[in-house]
Amino acid sequence: MNPLIQVSNVWFDYLPDETPKDKWVLKNVNLTFQKGEYVSIIGPNGSGKSTLARCLNGLLLPVEGDVSVNDKFTHSEADLWEIRRWVGMVFQNPDNQIVATSVQDDVAFGLENLGVPREEMIVRIHETLEAIGLSGMEQREPHHLSGGQKQRLAIAGILAMRPELIVFDEATSMLDPQGRQDILTIIRQLHQRGTTVIHITHSAHEAFLAHRVIVMAEGEVQLDLPTTELFPKAMMLKQWGLDVPLSVELHQRLIQHGWSLQTEISKTEDLVNELWRFLSKD
Repeated sequence: MNPLIQVSNVWFDYLPDETPKDKWVLKNVNLTFQKGEYVSIIGPNGSGKSTLARCLNGLLLPVEGDVSVNDKFTHSEADLWEIRRWVGMVFQNPDNQIVATSVQDDVAFGLENLGVPREEMIVRIHETLEAIGLSGMEQREPHHLSGGQKQRLAIAGILAMRPELIVFDEATSMLDPQGRQDILTIIRQLHQRGTTVIHITHSAHEAFLAHRVIVMAEGEVQLDLPTTELFPKAMMLKQWGLDVPLSVELHQRLIQHGWSLQTEISKTEDLVNELWRFLSKD
């Protein structure tokens, strides 16, 4: 099966003529993303992860190498519009994606650009706002929404265009804990409904919610593993300046001290259940 996205030998820098190649933002990145995956890309600031995200739908073009989506290349101007329809982007600051004076009109904006008939547009707006938790707010002015509601609106505007894949680029980093949890729930629900998800984050806790984790540092891919295989190696994240989820770190330290625990722990509830199972044994 051909991958949904293929990243082949990609090199990128914002000032390639002035920057030594070993200091470029992206250095020989090779990745594939299959339809239906839920992937997180994690890395410290300056690792190149957000630059890579912008290369996935042609907002940035590689200086060397290629990015293809459904076998169409981002450097082809003839295919770029279709690629951007397939690959939606949700950014860190939702205010940068809100363009209209009402919630309804904001979701309609992208649909109008696609030439969606009015009758279908009305149906898509209703379905999307209901799915995203903004039903009943159609006439609200976006600047009166909370940060979490604004991010939901940004997601709704993308989701209504029915992309095959959505890239969330640090989409939770400006939100309070409840708003962050709400967006993570929406991401999980979108994936369960069949949307391919790539989540760019600096949070290891968020990264471990995905089924596959890619670690980037200094413009290069350092690790690319199923989340289940990363669990026993999670402490390696610290060498790239990344935090390890408390539940995962505590789990690993208990194993190091001789506790016979199962290997797959990604959140606090898992650890509590496993400790309860272990301590309840005869």
